[in-house]
Amino acid sequence: MTHLPKLHSQPWSLTRSTELLQRAVDLVPGTTHSLMKRPEQFCPGRFPVFLARGRGALVEDVDGNEYVDFICGLGATSLGHGHPELRAAVAEAVESGVLHSLPTELEVRAGEALVELVPGAEMVRFFKTGADATSASVRLARARTGRSRIVTIGYNGWHDHFMFDTPGVPEPLGALTTRLPLFQPSDEPRILETVREGADEIALVLLSLPYNRRVDRAFLAELRALCTETGVCLAFDEIVTGFRLALGGAQQHFGIEPDFSCFSKALAAGMPLSAVVGPRRTMAAMAPLQVSTTFGGETLSLAVCERALAIYRSTDYVDRIHQLGRLFREGVESVARDHGSALSVVGYDPLPMLLFHPDREKNAGPGEAFQGEMAARGVLLRRDLNFISGAHTRPQIEHAIEAASDSLRAMKAAGTFA
Repeated sequence: MTHLPKLHSQPWSLTRSTELLQRAVDLVPGTTHSLMKRPEQFCPGRFPVFLARGRGALVEDVDGNEYVDFICGLGATSLGHGHPELRAAVAEAVESGVLHSLPTELEVRAGEALVELVPGAEMVRFFKTGADATSASVRLARARTGRSRIVTIGYNGWHDHFMFDTPGVPEPLGALTTRLPLFQPSDEPRILETVREGADEIALVLLSLPYNRRVDRAFLAELRALCTETGVCLAFDEIVTGFRLALGGAQQHFGIEPDFSCFSKALAAGMPLSAVVGPRRTMAAMAPLQVSTTFGGETLSLAVCERALAIYRSTDYVDRIHQLGRLFREGVESVARDHGSALSVVGYDPLPMLLFHPDREKNAGPGEAFQGEMAARGVLLRRDLNFISGAHTRPQIEHAIEAASDSLRAMKAAGTFA
């Protein structure tokens, strides 16, 4: 059965969302618990703030409006909402207990399932969030190399060594981290130069792929060779790309093996779980480190992880999200051309990134207007990076393309066109 959103009633009501928002503003610093879910990230007043439920690729807000969901829990709900096999895994696990006083067999089984999918992987440590895993990778690299500096590429989490230039972080920590962009091919020589010149001090290069373009494999191969030559650890932050570009993530897609990798989001298809994974020669050094979490062995997330990895491996999940992502990209760009809009869809097909203008500030205005128009037509989008899940269907993608055409037409009439 193909599920399309019920058309919103006219006038479109967000009354309950607005009421809850007023309560949340007084209760939660920043309104909600994830920066990327704050109302200002969308189209305030013309976009739901609170959701009530989801099934497959459809979600329903607290006012009863339905949408095709391309936000997908910020990329975590890789198989859609309420997947029957994942619900069954939770039900089975909860009967045996959520958190035990000693390790469970699930830790071993889920770990074995993960290393089976990731090229070169032999050992794994589980954590709860992506930032947990990337922070553990920093400590692992420092322990292995005896060096202190790190080079970060892309967003790697909120912890101090990544967000060293934000309020609340001691200024001296900034001396230990070099943050470099990879948005353009012209950024690549600086990264290589930084590693080459600072190799005696650099413990780790932690790389999260940019989403606005497709990186050339030759650059990654050169970076891999340089890190090997200089003894710098190379880690891939696969929090977003894991189980999307390929079953084994970006490293399998490009054929480049890092020293270790960090996974989350699709790792447990929306349950709170993350991991650092890699070959024994690098991962064994984590054993004596003070890297620990009470909830690393929580059974519900591990059970869902094991089941989700089995689904990825036994179905056409990866091929399907690539095919649907390509349909989305080609369809949206086609209607954009028809309307004379600058809107493009860039990056990797399972991770479609909307772009009206390459400058982030100039993209914000038309991006926000587009979000509002699309929401009114039953489609939830971020104004930049979006996600194709295993639950999306071709008719839902076609619905989004038609909604994009109608939205651009409305933007042109309202003077918010780009």
